[in-house]
Amino acid sequence: MFGLFRKSATYTLDQIAAAAGGLAGWMRYGTDAGVTVTEYTATDVTAVFCAARVIAEGCSQVPIRVIRETWQGDTKRQEVQRAHAVHRLLAERPNDWMTPFEFREGFFLSAVLGVGALAIKNMVPGDDRVRELLPVPPGSWTVEQLPDWSLRFRVDHSDKTHEYFRRDQVFHMRGPSLDGYRAIPAIRAARQAIGLSVALERQQSKLAGNGGKPSGVLSFKQALKPETREKLRQTWQEKFGAGGDGGIAILDGEAQFQPMTMTSVDAQHIETRQMQIAEIARAFRVQPLMLMQSDKAATFASAEQFFRNHVIHTLSPWMVRFEQAATRDLIGPGHMERVDIDERGLLRGDFKDQAEYYTKALGAGGQPGWMTPNEIRTERDMNPVDEAWANQLPRGAMAPAQEADDGTP
Repeated sequence: MFGLFRKSATYTLDQIAAAAGGLAGWMRYGTDAGVTVTEYTATDVTAVFCAARVIAEGCSQVPIRVIRETWQGDTKRQEVQRAHAVHRLLAERPNDWMTPFEFREGFFLSAVLGVGALAIKNMVPGDDRVRELLPVPPGSWTVEQLPDWSLRFRVDHSDKTHEYFRRDQVFHMRGPSLDGYRAIPAIRAARQAIGLSVALERQQSKLAGNGGKPSGVLSFKQALKPETREKLRQTWQEKFGAGGDGGIAILDGEAQFQPMTMTSVDAQHIETRQMQIAEIARAFRVQPLMLMQSDKAATFASAEQFFRNHVIHTLSPWMVRFEQAATRDLIGPGHMERVDIDERGLLRGDFKDQAEYYTKALGAGGQPGWMTPNEIRTERDMNPVDEAWANQLPRGAMAPAQEADDGTP
């Protein structure tokens, strides 16, 4: 714990929101539809939950590794460091109760929906290595920038206490930001679309609860006693409401029933809900098709090109944010290692395209190859061949003349 606690004072909600820039994780974002939005309530909208899962699961299902980069002149060499402590932390065991996939998935979900993702680094005593990462739930932490430009993180614990952490004590990743240290939550940017989606869903649920039929007015010319009105209402609801037997109503006592007809606005309910899915997709930069929403305007030549577009424009920015934040907070400056998320598995085409690519990589057509057989086998998760030729780059038809089989120039 570090820093000083400020003296207690009384502030208005507007002052608190202003001090937090309106971006504090625990703030509730109001909407014109009368619905408040938070990281947790936003996931009640299936389009929001699907968009967040598309990003989080897509970035978490691919391998993650620590790469050591060295230079020999102008030649860069890369080697995967599987024995590195950070590699084991991110790829094998981030803590005692989470798998690597679960940790990264939750980390990305927090960053995509809220003001960012935060995990406390539990350090090895007397060492600078990180023993485990303790994720902090969304809405229970805030970040502020001190006069010396350093960042301080406040974490509120479940026992009503709070603690401050320096930047070097946490693993912090954020999304797009205007001030450089606080992200703009997607749910705040899309709060109106999310609020309208919730309101439309509630409206549809109430209509379904009424048997899918609009309400009506049962009127009598004579004045009725309160108990008589209540009994008539219950009887009518049991007979003709949701779950009722229905049938033909017989009215006496000069009673009249006037149904409330559905307006043109109600008739466009489905189209309106479809439009909200597109609005939410824009906020998260996810193609509507990835939200299980058919898009007739899609112009991609093939499914392969569509998913390539998804990886490049939707997933890659989040992968780069994670890679650079993990390198900064878990490895630190001055090292030759970096964290890398291997997205090649998401960019592979079908087996025919892969076979053509690897054939060219091995020097088909007489051109020099750029991959060895063992490099291809490793990329395909196959064991290497214990032969010298399997680790040599094919030279194709451009081999030196003196190395020809017949020894002639």
